[in-house]
Amino acid sequence: MFNKIRSASTIVLFLLFTACSKDNATGEVTTNYLTVKVDGKEKNFSDVRGRWVDGGNFLEITASNSGDEWLTFTVMSNSTRVSAGQYSLDDASGFTLISTYSPDKNKPTLNYAATRGTLALEDAFALDIKTINNGTVNGSFNGVLVRVEGATTLGQVTLTDGKFSTAIVPN
Repeated sequence: MFNKIRSASTIVLFLLFTACSKDNATGEVTTNYLTVKVDGKEKNFSDVRGRWVDGGNFLEITASNSGDEWLTFTVMSNSTRVSAGQYSLDDASGFTLISTYSPDKNKPTLNYAATRGTLALEDAFALDIKTINNGTVNGSFNGVLVRVEGATTLGQVTLTDGKFSTAIVPN
């Protein structure tokens, strides 16, 4: 009986101490997550990754739900590193945003997007990066992503209450 309790205690302690990972570069404990409501339905993405592209001038966040659906957003600049702050499609920050949502891995051409300068008046995306350093980023987002063919909007999805936190790796 004592061995069963000891084994159960060992398993619980193991799970407790391995549930989060320690980032060796910063010494911070990080937890990767991305949650968002898509057309009012809560989505929890289990695989979230951040990466620096082009020396830090681009920050890409990619989230997947077991490979079934994908959400990606990228902040880009030609001249400066991505920092904490608020970004939107049509702001004067000098940064460009691209956001895409693919709801069905079996229909790879069924994608929704929002980016600066599109013909679709409905698209919108706002990103608030709360904290960012070389190894981690967290923040919130919302938007309307559209599926278009030329100048015709074929559909849209609304993203609300988006929150994320992830480690960032170099490209």
